Amino acid sequence: MTSPDPTTPEGFFNGLGGLAAFSTKTREEYEEEWFGKVATSTSKLVGFHGILEGFKTAIGNRIDALLGRVDNFEDGQLALNGRVDLLSPMQDYASAYANTAGGISAAGQFGFTNQVGPLKNAHLSGGKLVLDDYGLWDIQCQIWCDFTLLDGMVEWEIRVLKPDNTIFSRTRARLDSKAIFSSTNLASVVVPAVGYQVQIYINEIAPGRGVIGGPTFNRLTVKHISRNTTTGDTGA
Repeated sequence: MTSPDPTTPEGFFNGLGGLAAFSTKTREEYEEEWFGKVATSTSKLVGFHGILEGFKTAIGNRIDALLGRVDNFEDGQLALNGRVDLLSPMQDYASAYANTAGGISAAGQFGFTNQVGPLKNAHLSGGKLVLDDYGLWDIQCQIWCDFTLLDGMVEWEIRVLKPDNTIFSRTRARLDSKAIFSSTNLASVVVPAVGYQVQIYINEIAPGRGVIGGPTFNRLTVKHISRNTTTGDTGA
């Protein structure tokens, strides 16, 4: 038999009596005793593995949500993309978002490619909103930045480009935080002709940081206020 002696580890034979007792066991008895111990030990490992897998899944889902990888929301306005009749006859309007694949982690254009709701006297082209009338326009934009363990700085701007793609006007925003944050930028601009473009541009972004795409994380909206071009600072 195995030893009950505390100085002899469990499972070791204690003298000839232990060896004799072991020699009388059948193979089935031997397998049941030792495989039972292995199964008990393995079940503990399996249980621990399950805990680890659950923890990993929970953390992974959280990170995916934070990074905007999970964004299956469908905005109800998408069903109204062709309903120009819902807009005031006195105001032109357009709104768009950057899709999930449009997220960026380096300086450059943050492209707004997906229409949200009806467009009137404005259209999407090359990730920008093109103004199809002259005069005073109000511009609103929100972006969403993911978390980082490094430097958290992000500087971005609303750019209004001339039809030849040179900068006509710009309004900057800058934040410095390692946490997740959203940032909103506003601009009003008077344009003298049709074809001016509204672009969102990331000037600087810290390594390891990203600007997230997805319908709930960002939005670019323009509203036409008037056709008066005799007042206002064009930013020249």
